[in-house]
Amino acid sequence: MHCTVQILNAASLMACTNARNNITTNYFSRTVRWIKLQLRQHAFFANMEPGFVSSWAKFVCRAAGENITDIWELLPRYTSLLPPPQHTMQYLEYLLVTMQQLMGPLPVTDQSQPESYLPWLHMVLSDFEEAQDTPDAPRLFSMLPQSSNHTQFITISSTSLHKLLKAAGIANVSSLSANKGAKEFIQHQESWWNQYTACINFSKRAQQSRRCFKFQVQTDGVSVSVLMFQPFAEASTQTNIAPPPPPPGRKRKRQQQGSRAAAGEWVQGLPDRHLVQHPRIVGLDPGRKALFTAVVHSQQAADSLHGGRLCQSKYESLSWSCSRWQEASGIKFRLQKAELWISRKADLNAALLVTPTAKVASSAQFLHHIRHRMQHTAAAHTHFGDRRHRQLRWRSFIKRQQAYSAICKEISGGSKDTVVAYGDAKFSSSCCKGNPSTPTVSLRRKLGHCCQVYDTDEFRTSRLCCACKTAMDGMPLPLLGNTYLC
Repeated sequence: MHCTVQILNAASLMACTNARNNITTNYFSRTVRWIKLQLRQHAFFANMEPGFVSSWAKFVCRAAGENITDIWELLPRYTSLLPPPQHTMQYLEYLLVTMQQLMGPLPVTDQSQPESYLPWLHMVLSDFEEAQDTPDAPRLFSMLPQSSNHTQFITISSTSLHKLLKAAGIANVSSLSANKGAKEFIQHQESWWNQYTACINFSKRAQQSRRCFKFQVQTDGVSVSVLMFQPFAEASTQTNIAPPPPPPGRKRKRQQQGSRAAAGEWVQGLPDRHLVQHPRIVGLDPGRKALFTAVVHSQQAADSLHGGRLCQSKYESLSWSCSRWQEASGIKFRLQKAELWISRKADLNAALLVTPTAKVASSAQFLHHIRHRMQHTAAAHTHFGDRRHRQLRWRSFIKRQQAYSAICKEISGGSKDTVVAYGDAKFSSSCCKGNPSTPTVSLRRKLGHCCQVYDTDEFRTSRLCCACKTAMDGMPLPLLGNTYLC
């Protein structure tokens, strides 16, 4: 019973953390959408371009979030906005005062208590529901994050392992004293974990990388996530820690310094003739329709580009489409299998299809959603929690890691000295309708582990000439495929 309570407490803590993160992440974006809905009802903004309406909405949201009384102090910072007419200024001032009274604790800088902003989000959702019949109806959202029907990972620590073994009737655990049983178990937790789990297999590998097992795992019954710890080297414990690796030789150090200097020159401007000595330089642009498009530096192509003439040698291009990523990472296979298995259970499939939405502001409608979910929870957990679904999720994780490894190897060429200029637009590929989700942010993190990655600003890159870095006037000259010169 105590072990079950501990697992439920951990699940409740995780759900509370997810709810706080959901409010903190989406608070300003949903507030801006609500302001745009209010501005569209005013005659001055009715026929305005959507980009300018978004700028005005962000302008009002910033003034309200920072608790600024005089809204027009911020106007000079927005160079694309001009002072509106007098009646529009009065309307914006009234909208600002109304928002500051209803938004919650101001200024919205330290969101240590995100639940205090739930009343404001509830009012926003209510207005969104009333505006569903309008041509530009805003997208509804759920007040709190909704969990799926798949099995969740549970955390098993030394304390919970002791209670699990005690509940299972293990003879050795019962021999511990009743008063100090948990403390004695934790004092000898390493021997208990080695006796009843297979942690010794990865503990040996962890010691080679100077990491230690912290006696805590997360599992869904098939796959396991292990918590490892790498301590910092302190002066008092230097004798107990293995000596650091020897410093690189002079030749290796000169190569590293040369690669960093060349990378800095290439990121800031055009590559010079000395970059031909560098092993590999790649410019990568993450995209929406494709996971990424990359170009490998070639000195001959760079010389022809500076000279403004065509040549036989071109830049080597690398690209991964979204369909290729979904195929390599096992996403398509997982979706096909899941759809096949759920189609064989007609009753459960029909119940899931008619599930009432949770994106409602009314408590009665939300209770209707909860009742429907609870009515079919047992059948859904039995179906999605069986062993084949958990093995399918574990297989998808392995395929995804293999796909990351293949991408990093293709970009870096197998060398850690490769320099990658990564476009730092940092938008999600799922932000546009019709485009499947791709891991643009996690790809940046994976690349940083296998080569040298530099974030490159993409501002006005489509308007500047790739040779002289000046704005292109008139019709640009296509050169070397999709490369344009002024």
